[in-house]
Amino acid sequence: MHRFVRILLLLILPIVLAGCHRLKSAPMFIGITGPAKLRVGIATDTPPLAYKQDNTITGLETKFAAGLARFTQKPLELIELPRQELAPALLKGKIDIIMAGLSAADAQEQKLAAIMPYFVSGQVALVHLDDYKQLGNDADNLKAPEVRLGVVAATPGEVFAKGLKSKGKITRFVSAPEGVQALIEDTIDVFVYDLPANFYYAALYVDQGLTPGTTPMTRDPLVWAVLPGNRTMLKAANDYLATIQQSGELQALIERAIPFYQNTAYSPEK
Repeated sequence: MHRFVRILLLLILPIVLAGCHRLKSAPMFIGITGPAKLRVGIATDTPPLAYKQDNTITGLETKFAAGLARFTQKPLELIELPRQELAPALLKGKIDIIMAGLSAADAQEQKLAAIMPYFVSGQVALVHLDDYKQLGNDADNLKAPEVRLGVVAATPGEVFAKGLKSKGKITRFVSAPEGVQALIEDTIDVFVYDLPANFYYAALYVDQGLTPGTTPMTRDPLVWAVLPGNRTMLKAANDYLATIQQSGELQALIERAIPFYQNTAYSPEK
């Protein structure tokens, strides 16, 4: 009987050891804890970073989301939410990461853990082509009493305009498209808004004679955000970003997504 047990153990032991060897050689990111999918929270209100085109979510952030999903070897699930619901969804564990043109300041204010910045944005002027020389890149000229500024309420653009102490009229809009339309209709002279969006609108309405300033007047790093304490997701996102930055893919993605970007005075390295 004892001899039979010894023979049985000799037969089973190699199989068990082989199984242990296979477990040890598993790919690095298969072990990321949490749901089987990479759930990316996104708000489609920041073209060209994230927006809808023909009812399909598109933009630079969707390219990053797909890349991070491949990097972590997880299927991607884009979860569209209103911007104000992104942080609560993350804190409740309904999404794994926010990729929605989020500023580092907003992430800090909402007590989220931010990865290193992937892009340096800022407030730029959107103007008519014949006003570019005077108003495109000189913030001091925006203070003149005859200059009519437009901003979106409760945004960094409004904060910047207040800080200018402009002597001219400042009009606050509910959304960026409303501000751009006012510029087209010549009811304002300058629309101050985020660099990616104003570059996007300049390209969209180039036939209306719009052009963006190429020197941002503020500096606003953009980040992705994860749940505080989720070191695994934080490391994976930072490692992915470092990988595409070193390979040159990050710069290529930005230049393809943001019109006029090659002409701007800012770059992620500055």
